Amino acid sequence: MLRTAGRIRRQHIKQAFLSIEKEKSYRGEVSAFPSSHTCIHLSCISQMPQAIAVHSRHALDGNQATHTYSTPSNAHVSLTTPRPSISRWLGTDCGRYPSGVMVMVDAFTCGTNKQRKRILREIQECPAARGYFVHRETSRQLAQAMALTTLPCRAHSVMIIAHRLGCRFKSNHFESVAYHLSLREHWSSVPLLVTLARHHCGRATARLLNWKLRAFIECRRFDQLNYAMTEFIRDNIKPTRRTFHLLLSAHLRNQDLDAAKRAIQMMENAGFPVDASTHALISTVYRSLGLDTQVHTRALDALHSIDSRMATRVLNSIIQHFLDVGDELGAAQYILYFGLTGVDVHLRTNITEVVGAYPPTRHPTGPANIVRVNPDAATFTMLIDYFANKRHFTQVRNLLTQLAEAGVKPDSGVVASLIRAFILNCRDDLAMSLLTSILHSDDLARALCDLMGVKVVPEPPFDARDIPLAVHTFNAILGRAMELRGLSGARFIFRVMRARGITPSLTTIEIFLDYLDRTENATPRQLIRILRSMSTTISGLTLRHLHIILRSILRREKYLFHGSGWNATASRFSPIRESTSAYRQGRILLDSDTFNIDGGAKSRRQFTYDSSLRPIVLSLSRRGIRGDRATIAMRLRHESMLDPSLDTARDVLRHMVDQGMHPNQYHYVALMDGYAKDGNMRVAEQIMRAARDAGFKPEVVMYTVLITGYGRQGKPELAMRAFRRMVSAGIAPDVPAIDALAHAYFVLGAYKVARRILLQLWTQVRPFQHELQSATLKQLATAFRASRGDQASQRQPLTKHQQRLLNCKIRGFQREWKQLELQRGPRSLSGRLDGCRAWLLDRSWYNLAKHRV
Repeated sequence: MLRTAGRIRRQHIKQAFLSIEKEKSYRGEVSAFPSSHTCIHLSCISQMPQAIAVHSRHALDGNQATHTYSTPSNAHVSLTTPRPSISRWLGTDCGRYPSGVMVMVDAFTCGTNKQRKRILREIQECPAARGYFVHRETSRQLAQAMALTTLPCRAHSVMIIAHRLGCRFKSNHFESVAYHLSLREHWSSVPLLVTLARHHCGRATARLLNWKLRAFIECRRFDQLNYAMTEFIRDNIKPTRRTFHLLLSAHLRNQDLDAAKRAIQMMENAGFPVDASTHALISTVYRSLGLDTQVHTRALDALHSIDSRMATRVLNSIIQHFLDVGDELGAAQYILYFGLTGVDVHLRTNITEVVGAYPPTRHPTGPANIVRVNPDAATFTMLIDYFANKRHFTQVRNLLTQLAEAGVKPDSGVVASLIRAFILNCRDDLAMSLLTSILHSDDLARALCDLMGVKVVPEPPFDARDIPLAVHTFNAILGRAMELRGLSGARFIFRVMRARGITPSLTTIEIFLDYLDRTENATPRQLIRILRSMSTTISGLTLRHLHIILRSILRREKYLFHGSGWNATASRFSPIRESTSAYRQGRILLDSDTFNIDGGAKSRRQFTYDSSLRPIVLSLSRRGIRGDRATIAMRLRHESMLDPSLDTARDVLRHMVDQGMHPNQYHYVALMDGYAKDGNMRVAEQIMRAARDAGFKPEVVMYTVLITGYGRQGKPELAMRAFRRMVSAGIAPDVPAIDALAHAYFVLGAYKVARRILLQLWTQVRPFQHELQSATLKQLATAFRASRGDQASQRQPLTKHQQRLLNCKIRGFQREWKQLELQRGPRSLSGRLDGCRAWLLDRSWYNLAKHRV
């Protein structure tokens, strides 16, 4: 697990993971908050402070070997609680109901038919227990409480128990339970609840079927949309406007514009014409297709006719669209509708102006023409994220003041955005102050501070104690924890989440995979294996997970085609250098049909990663998920290496536009890179001009492509000219741009010029280290590339020893991840039945009744 761990040390780490579900005896200080598991052993955390080190020793109990963990007196991190008699697995889920009620529900959930009959008979004979299930309102409230726990299947069991005991529910009772399931995002449990409602009530309602349709959308089961619509016909229920709005939003979220048009036609045929609410809905889900001025204009006209909450969502979506393409002026015009003072989005002297952007003459932004809309927490979350990514932390502080003045109650999204902003500002102490204020545990706060290396936690910027803990806050801190402590930091964060009853989300998997790819240099096969093992715990895979794997494969494919480093190009111009690039034949790692998710990867050609990726692509295809713009941008890069003429790449881009998706700067960069690598710099320049005409201001990446392309052709003068054009346009050079310029002179043997470029331009990206003044060119280039934050230039093939250590770390993390399944699933059936009978036998009158019988 640890790079310097010996055999005995690794054995202790393995025992710590494998013993999570076993009984342990403890001594020393224990924490005050409940835990769904027995301990969190911190011996696996590398380089943790001594104050939270946990030591282990072995003890024999008969023929069974157990482990007793001792904690120093100054440690505050043994995340355990004393074992209660019945509710030791329940944690905080008991709420205001007796623990025995939940034990009975859990026993019924995982019991056989015979065992369920026995439980029902015992509940029937116990008046105290029967009182929770024989009255409709009481049973509904109990089911709602169960829907808010970490095991939503308990809500179904409550409804089934009550129905079998003679309680007859109405459809509105099931609708209220579905609403509570949605509050905790337990969408996978909603379709089963709707099916149960049809079975108990004889038929479903339009509201219940709408809940089921939305559950399919949130679970990304787009293949079930047609089936959900046929249920309206089967039950002879007329779809409502909300039904067609849900169907329309599903197709737009899935990048299926043709199906969205058919949904609008179906809605009009059903007697629901397109109105202001329809235009507002389209604007809120159109982001995945790109910036469309017509959509924004119609949504803006609809602000007068929709409710205030929907109006806020519409403005948030429009502002996000403009920020996505870098049009700060367009975003600033819409921010005026919120009436926020002191928030200046217009930060640059040269503002990107998107062609067709909302014209000031059509919708003037004067005070008399602006519809005042109240901002919400999502508004501030969006702006905080944007300013933090731009490193404008003064604006972040201004937003906190605006948040209080607007009377907006912050939520977990605002807290997560602030945590990310403080981390980007190198203020881990402020980030931890926010996180620990909502954890409500001094022991856990001290442990997290030790993990992050923070000694003194200041007061949080605002009072966040009443904000509920959510997975977003842990996702915000997860990346920083892995940056400081590696995979050990990830394990600790996951154990804290499990102890708090927080289930990781799909974004959690994305953050972890991104760390493995960028920092640990994991191979694509390792990423695929860990993705398939982690995705079994929560609802499936997403395109963003696939993108991380495709990015890793394309990076290796690029290396095989073009080599790496300055020598790969210099070998073509120098007779004494050997080329590190092989022939093109046999170097294809992936088939192009793999990017065609709609087709389900039907190609029979077998390349290096086809067989490994096919199950993931088929999983996405069977759920009706279509490729998005990021998938197409990656395919453009792949096709540019296979076909230097880029005929296929142009066809792919044309097909994307025909489907209603607007190209962005990444598609233009992919085409530029393809033509530049083929040596066709004239067309690469034309594509950059086309991007400018389309509304995308040329950025540093585009100029870097030109500089690199001229350098590969051995034309340093043209590379320098492109570099000067970039500087004249007001674009600050970054590490890759300067490195590409020095490389252009290096390939022709102008080593002194390359060294002078690095020395003179070094201060453009970071302060120069004076000890490197007499360094060689190779040492300068290595140190200069090391200044990149993502460390992409430092990638080296892993040795066999490093591969074994990384595999060991991944296996340890997989064991930690599998504990989440134990948290989500029911515990042993015999234990639940015993707890159920123990709770019932505690009632004295029940014992008397048994004796009378």
